[in-house]
Amino acid sequence: MQQSAVAYFTNGRIILAPVSHTLSVDTIATDPKWFGKSAKKAVVAQAIADALSASRTGLTDPTPEQWKRQFIPFQDAAAVKNFKTFMREAHRVDIDRNGDTVVLTPSDNLGVNNGFEPRPDDAKTVTAGDGEAAAGALLILLGLRPDPAFSSTEA
Repeated sequence: MQQSAVAYFTNGRIILAPVSHTLSVDTIATDPKWFGKSAKKAVVAQAIADALSASRTGLTDPTPEQWKRQFIPFQDAAAVKNFKTFMREAHRVDIDRNGDTVVLTPSDNLGVNNGFEPRPDDAKTVTAGDGEAAAGALLILLGLRPDPAFSSTEA
């Protein structure tokens, strides 16, 4: 079974949430948790594991009113008043665990009206049991840590 989560970085906060599938096969992110941008890798690793474990299938579809209000907990987690402010500087990474691998896929922020567009060519894959590697990859993809693959080797 595939398990999914989503991570955002905006307003100085890392936000992680499980992503579940509804009965109509829509996806919905719920119950976001947030951390400061200087959160320790072990804390982020545990949050990723918790979010993936909370991912479910077969949830009841939200009502239209619930869909409209679905993102408010994310705005609250980011300590912003509205979606426009949330999106201003938001980075997004989708996290998917399938079998023995976890794939972290960053997205481009296309703005408040167009949302996010995944960049699968920039995805990072780690072993499912390696929380530290997943957390490290997430922090790199959110732009919070340098990518050692692009570090200068000049002496």
